[in-house]
Amino acid sequence: MQVRAWMTKNSLTLLVGLIGAGLLATAGGWSWGATPLWAFSFLIFVPPLVRIGLALCVIGVTIVVLTTTIKRINLPLMTFSTWLVWPAGLLFWLLREQTWHGDAQLKLQLLSTRTLQTDPYVWKEPLDSLIVYSLVALLRPLGIAPQSVVALLSVVAGMIYVAAVLDVTKRLGGSTLGPRTWILISLMALGSSQLWFGHIENYSLVTAVSFAAVVLAIGYGMGKTPLWAVGLTAGLAVSLHPQAAFTLPALLLLLDRQRWPRQVAVLLGSGLVGPLLTVSGMLLLNAPWPNVANGYAGDPQLFLTPAQMLAPHQLLDAFNNLWLLTPLAPLWLGLGAWALFQPRLRRDRIFRYLTGVALGLLVYHFTFQNDLARPRDWDLFAIVGPPVTLWGLYIWLQHGQERTTSKPWPLLSVGLIAPALTFALLFTGAWVGVNHFRTLIRPNADQRAIYQRYRLLDLRELLDTATQVPATPICAEAVGCERVAAQTFTMPQDGDERPVIFAHAPVRIEFPLTVPQAPSFLWLSPALDPLAWGWGGDGVTFQVAVRSGDQEEVLWSRHLAPDQPADLDWQEALVPLDAYLGESVYIILATLPGPADNEAGDRAGWGLPWLMRGTPDMRFEE
Repeated sequence: MQVRAWMTKNSLTLLVGLIGAGLLATAGGWSWGATPLWAFSFLIFVPPLVRIGLALCVIGVTIVVLTTTIKRINLPLMTFSTWLVWPAGLLFWLLREQTWHGDAQLKLQLLSTRTLQTDPYVWKEPLDSLIVYSLVALLRPLGIAPQSVVALLSVVAGMIYVAAVLDVTKRLGGSTLGPRTWILISLMALGSSQLWFGHIENYSLVTAVSFAAVVLAIGYGMGKTPLWAVGLTAGLAVSLHPQAAFTLPALLLLLDRQRWPRQVAVLLGSGLVGPLLTVSGMLLLNAPWPNVANGYAGDPQLFLTPAQMLAPHQLLDAFNNLWLLTPLAPLWLGLGAWALFQPRLRRDRIFRYLTGVALGLLVYHFTFQNDLARPRDWDLFAIVGPPVTLWGLYIWLQHGQERTTSKPWPLLSVGLIAPALTFALLFTGAWVGVNHFRTLIRPNADQRAIYQRYRLLDLRELLDTATQVPATPICAEAVGCERVAAQTFTMPQDGDERPVIFAHAPVRIEFPLTVPQAPSFLWLSPALDPLAWGWGGDGVTFQVAVRSGDQEEVLWSRHLAPDQPADLDWQEALVPLDAYLGESVYIILATLPGPADNEAGDRAGWGLPWLMRGTPDMRFEE
């Protein structure tokens, strides 16, 4: 009976601990081949032993809270001083991301080749664009690259965010260590926190400033912050990016009925300062008005229709995105649903305000139409993470630790929050770590000019030092019959022209190469020569191998046949070389006749034969 009673009392805590540990250990199922939970897919780039260690940490904390009687945390007061903002900024800079997400490549290309006056997208994030382009122009003569400017602004945004978090810990944390610690950990242990680590995109400043506005609004609700400061900060957030507008309606829930007209006037007056100054600055710098003929800033559809929003794949992507941004999203959403039916909470003005903010941002999260796939452009919705987390935290802090005559709901126990926060902290640490220690890229041949920044070497440059076997030409003529040569192929269906190493089968081309000490891979575009598509034959087998000492290993192989329409185009091969870091090896590109050993029409080539730095990201291949 005692065991049954213990299980009844602690089953939810145990379940949360086991689920958290399982998600970390298996990368949300990806290490087992189950891919629906892409929010955890980045964990496959964490070594398995490290993942198991993270899982054991969650289990260890779970065991501690299950074997310790914790009814209430009542430790001496600890004040998190604002001086923590500076070491936090240093940490953000030192651990800045090496993996760029979403439109980062496009953003840097625009900053390098366009101006505020010629960039067609500046009105999508007007104040952000105004700041970034001004700083890039100011610092370019000093040799500071655009990516460093954007990364620095990301760190500054992180410092603003940390200052807001420290402020809200004082406002909501009371006089004991426990609640303040929970608030600090919860609001830092977010996928959204990646925006502070030198993030290359448009969302760092708006996420930080909009959260600062939320914290100031809480201060106003407590009678400690003037309303004009709330309006001014919220207006600046909207000027940075219009997505912050989804936090504004909730401000009305803080107003008093007796003073409502005056308060609205203060909010409007102070809130319009940022947008008016931004528009004035854009016009003074001759930025053209946005072209709205094809939607806002060229986007014809901003929001999903109800049918699109409720499509299963869309909902799954949205939930994954939310889970990545807010690792404890299921917990906070469960708490929020419970709290809506609690009369005492519904009378709480701060709760009503945070509920309005959370609902507004969740509406944005689930209805905004995104051109890029969410796994690539997750940061477009990063603004949702901090307020939704603060909403759930507020509910837990208000009712999770107080003694009541009625039995508290199990989600409000202190014993549950410890393993949950441990999971969130380790999840976020792994997310930041992967983005810092890995350069994950999925090259796109249509944007190969952008991806040249990752290129270490074009293998065509090594042709003079390469060995080809056999070395004989393919016909008797002295010129034009080379078995191996630097050429170009053009696909007739779309005009896609790429430089190639022409390699008529059969031939092996051996390149002497010292593999870099950091992760690298070969990016190759094997193809059949369009000149020979109608010549018959059984196609060509392409192979990539590495010879190290006396050992040779085939890393990639594929057969292309001229009678298969899908094979009559550029193919893509991303071949990691991580097993040979720092070694002097031979890279072997081999073209072989098909299964029938028929050499007719075996004209082939290796397009874009580039050695790239980084790790190929193949998670979301169709």
